[in-house]
Amino acid sequence: MKNYYYYFLFRLYSVFRDFSKEGHKKAIFSTSIASTLFLYLNIFVVFGLIDFFKISPSVNLGDNYIFWILFFMFILWVINYYLLIKPRDFLRKGFKKDKKGGVLILFFVFMLGVLFVIGANKNREKISKQQERARIEKLSNI
Repeated sequence: MKNYYYYFLFRLYSVFRDFSKEGHKKAIFSTSIASTLFLYLNIFVVFGLIDFFKISPSVNLGDNYIFWILFFMFILWVINYYLLIKPRDFLRKGFKKDKKGGVLILFFVFMLGVLFVIGANKNREKISKQQERARIEKLSNI
C-alpha cells in the first residue's frame, strides 16, 4: 500500500515540477498540500459511509467544527510531510511516468468523487426523511 501512495506522491510531484514549472522546494510543498487534501477527502468519504450505514456512532464535533477539521488537516499534513514527503523516499524508488499509472490515479480520484456525491445524496435523503418525520410528529401532537 505504501508503494502505491509513493507512486501517487511521485506523480503529484511530477505534475508540480514539470507542468507547473515549480522549483524542487515548491513542488515538494505543493505535493504535501495536495496529498494531504487527498488523504483528508479519503478519510472524509470513509467516515461519511460509516456514519450513513451507522456502523459506529457518528463523531460530534460541536459548534466549532471548522476549527476541528482544520486542526485535523494540520496534524495530517505534519505527519504526511515529515514522515512521508520530506525524506523524499518516493523520489528514490525509481518510478517512471507511464499512462497506465496516470489513468489509474485519475480513475481512483473519479471514483472517490462519485462515492462522495452518492454519499452526499443518500445522506441528504436520510436527513430530509428525518425532518419530515419530525414535522409529522409535531403536527400530530398539536
